[in-house]
Amino acid sequence: MSGLALVFLALLAADSETSRDHLRLAAELAQAGRVEESLPHYSQAIRLRLDNPAAWMGRGKTLAMLGRYRDAIDDFDQAVRLQPGAADALIERGFAYGEAGDFASAVEDLTRALRSEPSNGRALVLRGAAYATLNQQAKALEDFSRALEMTPKDAQLHLARATIYAAGGRNRQALDDRETAVRLLPGSAEALLARGGSYHALGMHAQGLADRSAAIRLKPGLAEAWCARGSAYFLLGDYEKAAQDLEQAVRLKPDYQEASAVLAKARREMTAELPPAKQEEENTLAVAVAPSAAPAVAPLAAPDIASSVAPVAAPSAPAAAVVSAPPPIVKAAKPIDRKAAALHNQRGRELLYQGHYQQAVDELTAAIEAQPAFAVAYNARGFTYHLMRDETHALADFNEAIRINPAYANAYHNRSFARSAAGDKTGSAADEAKSKELTAKN
Repeated sequence: MSGLALVFLALLAADSETSRDHLRLAAELAQAGRVEESLPHYSQAIRLRLDNPAAWMGRGKTLAMLGRYRDAIDDFDQAVRLQPGAADALIERGFAYGEAGDFASAVEDLTRALRSEPSNGRALVLRGAAYATLNQQAKALEDFSRALEMTPKDAQLHLARATIYAAGGRNRQALDDRETAVRLLPGSAEALLARGGSYHALGMHAQGLADRSAAIRLKPGLAEAWCARGSAYFLLGDYEKAAQDLEQAVRLKPDYQEASAVLAKARREMTAELPPAKQEEENTLAVAVAPSAAPAVAPLAAPDIASSVAPVAAPSAPAAAVVSAPPPIVKAAKPIDRKAAALHNQRGRELLYQGHYQQAVDELTAAIEAQPAFAVAYNARGFTYHLMRDETHALADFNEAIRINPAYANAYHNRSFARSAAGDKTGSAADEAKSKELTAKN
C-alpha cells in the first residue's frame, strides 16, 4: 500500500473517531433534555462522516422532537438511503410523516418496516393510528389487536382500540377495552372519561355520569372533564347542570371553543323550551335525548387516544310499533304548582337515566298534572315511551309538546325518531328538517 493511501486511512480513522465523539456528546445532551444544544454536534458528526446513518438518524430524531418534521424526514431519507432495509429508519420516517399529516406515506414506510420486523409493536401502533386517520378502521383494528397480543397491559393501546370499536358502533367491545384501561390506570381521568362515554353509548347513563364525576375529582383542573360531563348533561336534556359544567370548562380554558359552543346551546335551550309567554318567568330543564347525537370532547394526541363523550345509544327500531290509545292530554284541574312539577320532572329524569322507564313515566305524568302546559315534561315522557317502544304514546306526547311550544326544536328531533320507528319515514325526515331549521335560528 502506498504512503498516500496509509495517510488517507489514518486521516479517515481520525475523522471517524471524532464523528463518534460528537455523536456521543449529542446523545448525552439530548438525554439531559438539552435538545437544541445537541443539534450542532449531530451536524458536525454528519459533516465528518456523510456515510454514517447513525448521525442522520440522531439528528432526524432530534428535529422530530422539536416539531420540525419536514427537516426530520430529509434526514431520515438519508438514513434509509444508506440502510435501505433498516426498520428503525423507516419507522422513524413513518412517524414523522404521520406528524406532518402525510398518513399515506406513513403507512407505506411502516408497512415496509413490518416486512422486515413483523412483530415490531411500535410500527403496528403507528400504522394503526395512521389507518384510523385515513378512516380505514378495519385495518386499524387489526394492527391495534396484533400489538395488544404482544403488550396486553398497554392501557393507552386499549383506549386506542376502544375508539375504533366505538366508531364502528361496537360499544360493548369498546367498553371492555376501556374497563381494562381503567383497571390498568386506576388514577387516570382520561380512562374514566373514555369508559363513561361507552356507558352512555349503552344507555347506562348513571354509570357514565359517575365516571365523569370521578374524573373531575381526580383532575378538577382538567377542562376536558368538565366539558365531557357538561356535554353528557346537555344530551340528556339537563341544561342547567350542563351550563354549570361547561362554564367551569371555559373558566379553566378560556379559548375552549367546543365547550363555549355547547354552553351557548345549553343556555338557549333553557329558555327555548318554554312557550314565549313563559320564557321570562322561569328557566326549566329539558330531558330529551337525541338517540343519534354525539357531543365531542378534545382528544389526546394519537396514538394515546382518550375519550370522547359518546352518543346516547339509539334503540333499534321495533318490528312493529306498540298500538295503544294515545294518552289523554292532562287538563288543569287544580292550581298550577311549578315547584312540584319541577321536582317530579327532576325525579323522572333521574329514573330515565337509570333505565327505570315506567317509574320515569309515572313521575313525568305527575309533573304534567302539576303543570299541564309543561312542554319539557311531555317531551321527556314521550322520549321515555320511545325507549319503551311505545311509539303511539310517544308521538302523542311529542305532538303536545310541540303544540305548547311550536319552536321546540328538540321535540321535533325526538318525534322524528318516533316517526321513523313507527314506519313514517316521510314524516321523520320532515321533523328532522324542522328541528335543524329551528336550531339554526337559535
